[in-house]
Amino acid sequence: MAESTGHRGVKGSSWLPVAAVLALVGVSLSLYATLHHIEVHAAGHTDAACNISAKFSCDEVALSPYSEIAGVPLGVLGLGYFAALLTLLGIGRSAAKSAKEHLMAYTVLVGLGVLTSLALGGIAVLKLGTYCVVCIGIYAVTLLQAVNLIKARQVAVPKNIGFKGLTNGLTTSAIAVALAVGLFNLLKPTRLPEKLDLPQTAVTTTNSAPAPKVHDIPLSKSAYSGLGEDFRKGGDQAKVVVIEFADFQCPACGLLARNVKQLHEEFGDKVLFVFRNYPLDNSCNNSIPNRMHEFSCKAAVLARCAGAYGKFWQYHDRLFEGQQAIDDGKLKEWAQALGLSAEQIQTCLTSKDILAKVKDDIDIGNKLGIDSTPTVFINGVRLITGHGLDDLRNQINSQLN
Repeated sequence: MAESTGHRGVKGSSWLPVAAVLALVGVSLSLYATLHHIEVHAAGHTDAACNISAKFSCDEVALSPYSEIAGVPLGVLGLGYFAALLTLLGIGRSAAKSAKEHLMAYTVLVGLGVLTSLALGGIAVLKLGTYCVVCIGIYAVTLLQAVNLIKARQVAVPKNIGFKGLTNGLTTSAIAVALAVGLFNLLKPTRLPEKLDLPQTAVTTTNSAPAPKVHDIPLSKSAYSGLGEDFRKGGDQAKVVVIEFADFQCPACGLLARNVKQLHEEFGDKVLFVFRNYPLDNSCNNSIPNRMHEFSCKAAVLARCAGAYGKFWQYHDRLFEGQQAIDDGKLKEWAQALGLSAEQIQTCLTSKDILAKVKDDIDIGNKLGIDSTPTVFINGVRLITGHGLDDLRNQINSQLN
């Protein structure tokens, strides 16, 4: 029996079930990506199975500036996209008069999906150098949609559809995407998801909970004390001291750095913000089994080198702004841009004193039980409830009050 098209849709086409299954797989992967995005932005890191290595890390990708558009995670847009494909396929298979129009819109949407996947894949290769296997799965599903459509183009792609008809189909798609974004904005959590396992040192607010452990963290405020000063900003006599242990190649640390910068502008000398190095690189951190971030030890050394010439925070900001491009050449180039000579940079890189200070930070971090970056302490209490701007501001205000 011949396949029927027109206002009764494309009921007999074998390509339709394949397209629907692929769209459902896309919905599932996009939902996973969305939930992971929420979790990693709340906690700074996750134990997700997609974190395979430093090269294939969904945490790193989700924390990059390319993981959102106008504050909306790409996973949410993926949900809307694949939901739109399912909707168009459903109407296209029906007996509705607009069936052909929606199938033509489906064809256009598949093409847009392929272009978007290629663009995002290019960003991962050229900008990030880190890959998300879930994202790769979504790209694969999008490309398979196109392959399936091309094979069935004789029956799948309607003929003689005007601009008005195509607009009707694309309007349906836009509504599906808008609904996905609207639901996300309505339902997105404002705090750490409850499913995360919190360490025993978590700060609690219930009356029956034990008091949080307060750690005595040494702080050097003079360049002539010990192995050198701890770089900080704010008031040395401030009532609230915020100490962060961070890695310059850690995306979550980059987010924290931006938050700390804003909070310093808000609180001024009421709060002292202190930076401590904890590179996830076994070339200087023996507690790390492999070189997760192969340039983070050298970045820490050169940051302290810049600090010796009064340029720590400038170099600190430059490292986090360009952390996806960090390599040996960029580290030296950025230091020279701040006024350090090639001889000064080389002296710092071979300085046993600077390296000893970095390792001292690491030793202190290990004694405090640090197992990830960033790790933040506020007046000696480890902050577990996330490193978002609102979380940090609320914790600081509670200490000030």
